Amino acid sequence: MDIFDEVLDSLPDFPVTDLRVGLHWTAAVSKNCGLALTLPEPYKMGVRNAGSIVGRSGKEVAGFARSWNPVEASIGVATLNSLLDFDGEEINAIDYIERISKNKKIVFIGHFPRLEHIKEKASSMIVLERSPHKGDLPDTACEYVIPDADIVAISGSVFVNRTFKRLLELSENVYTILLGPSVIKSDILFNYGVDAIASSNVINSSTVLSAVSEGGHLDDFSRYLKYVMKFKR
Repeated sequence: MDIFDEVLDSLPDFPVTDLRVGLHWTAAVSKNCGLALTLPEPYKMGVRNAGSIVGRSGKEVAGFARSWNPVEASIGVATLNSLLDFDGEEINAIDYIERISKNKKIVFIGHFPRLEHIKEKASSMIVLERSPHKGDLPDTACEYVIPDADIVAISGSVFVNRTFKRLLELSENVYTILLGPSVIKSDILFNYGVDAIASSNVINSSTVLSAVSEGGHLDDFSRYLKYVMKFKR
């Protein structure tokens, strides 16, 4: 049994009532409105049941999260998040990381905004990216840099591209934060070595759905999200 199976087994089922696969984000509505990154990789295989996904069981569609088809995986993770309730403290994860960053070795998996102040406080800061920008390291460097870190901040997109298993293994002895709208918002993650979950709840689903459908970036609808953090007890 993997994380997806454990989370799904813990939830009641609700039908999917809306689904939007946008250029940058995917949004699904069942019990709540859930989000996941739309992976940019082109993929020629079609999406199963396209045209008749709305109305299906949320648990069935959330099972797409196991797919190696990137579009299906995005749909699955968004639907899984739509079945989850997420309560916690209203904290912005980047602000929190800045507060605890002094003299720490920090690794970010994925690009996040406002990292300059963290870099100034930390003893070192490394950003790993599949498509590296100037100053980044490729994501394959994870094997070398994560075990030596004090804090690792991992984008929720790892649940869409299915790299989460190895990253969590490498982070076993590191303070681990999962962050972003694609994070699976379940306490079950704490059983896999995660120390903090930082995600968001959609507070205006109709506006978010429209923005996603129109190719919006996170900046285009972030004001309609409530950012929440939950910590391992």
